[in-house]
Amino acid sequence: MKQLYLLFTVLISTNLFSQKIISQKVNSEELSGSRNVKIYIPQGYDVDETTNYPLAIVLGDEYLFDLYVGNAKLYANVDKAPRQIVVGIDMKNTYGKDISIIPANNALTTSGAHFFNFIKHELIPFMEGNFRTSPFMTIVGEGKAANFLTHYLKDEQPIFNSLICITPEFPQFAPAILESYSLSRLGSIDNTYFLYTSNNKKYIDSKQYNLFSEIKTLLTSYEAKNLHINFDEFPNAPNHLAVIAETIPRAFNQMFALYSKITKEEFEANVKDLAPLDAIKYVEKKYLDIQYLYGSNLNVRLDDIFVIEDIVIDRQDGDYLRVLGDFVMIKYPDSHMGDFYIGKYYELGKEYEKADFYYKAAYGKMDPSNPNADAFYENIKRVNDLMKTEKKENPTEEINENQNEEQQEEGQE
Repeated sequence: MKQLYLLFTVLISTNLFSQKIISQKVNSEELSGSRNVKIYIPQGYDVDETTNYPLAIVLGDEYLFDLYVGNAKLYANVDKAPRQIVVGIDMKNTYGKDISIIPANNALTTSGAHFFNFIKHELIPFMEGNFRTSPFMTIVGEGKAANFLTHYLKDEQPIFNSLICITPEFPQFAPAILESYSLSRLGSIDNTYFLYTSNNKKYIDSKQYNLFSEIKTLLTSYEAKNLHINFDEFPNAPNHLAVIAETIPRAFNQMFALYSKITKEEFEANVKDLAPLDAIKYVEKKYLDIQYLYGSNLNVRLDDIFVIEDIVIDRQDGDYLRVLGDFVMIKYPDSHMGDFYIGKYYELGKEYEKADFYYKAAYGKMDPSNPNADAFYENIKRVNDLMKTEKKENPTEEINENQNEEQQEEGQE
């Protein structure tokens, strides 16, 4: 099944996404020539000219590029990740030279350093200058290329937010070199970083597995809230290719966790015990954080409003329904939900005429074909019945109202 999944993913990504992929030559002083790259442009790029997109760089422009693009498309379509621009670097004839290191100390060779600088100082500026990219950047590599990309961690402020190291081949001194980077220092930087690494004991030799385990122990010991490190193993993977195919979606789940709608787990851990105003602030902050991290100007999802709806209605006598209603009306002025929350606020406060006004405003915004329209109209009927009951119980108020109307009519005459 894993092999079929891998084949299916590659075929789908190749056939469906090829129409959105362009080829480009990038001139390079570092490489003394030019380098071919493939660039995946996400759906909707030409429609909304104000949106910026996270950038992902894949070391290789063949199957790994196809797998990444396929997952990027899938996760964006189900609203689990922002749409991304993906670049695959042609390394067919230069792979060994591009990612070469000195085994004795894991330092980059001269050729490796040039390729390192090509990505950092030439390819990224080229993409930023010609495409609408956001500051959130990912780099992906497999095998020896996965070890190569860890060198970007040594920068004082790493340029990549996310590193996906698929079945890395670490040299002997990799643990000591990575320890020398002192990654705990990233905790003082106002940014967020992800390191996702995968492997499987069955498909690598014991020496490599021991290095993988040693680095895992080292890096997962760091305590920086903005540094998310995951070393994953796939004990049930039928082969090495299955490990590669499963790594990318697992990495997406980690690095785009904030982007997703509020999950049941997130609600249980962070939301369910909040006071109404704090719940509203939590949702507002979530979307500010999404914009800051991914560069995605994403409107608050109504689904996340519905998640906190019961908290706001049921706690503190619904006193913050007005705040929630105003919040929704700003975000979704054409939606009936903002008016509904304000109407509910006035109904709970027994100000039935104001409740009637907002319920009618909400109903007026609903599509008549909406299957909930008839049920929603019950709100209007209910507050009208409450107003009639209130007038029967307080006839003096009704008489005073009639007198005021008569006086107004006489004044007009």
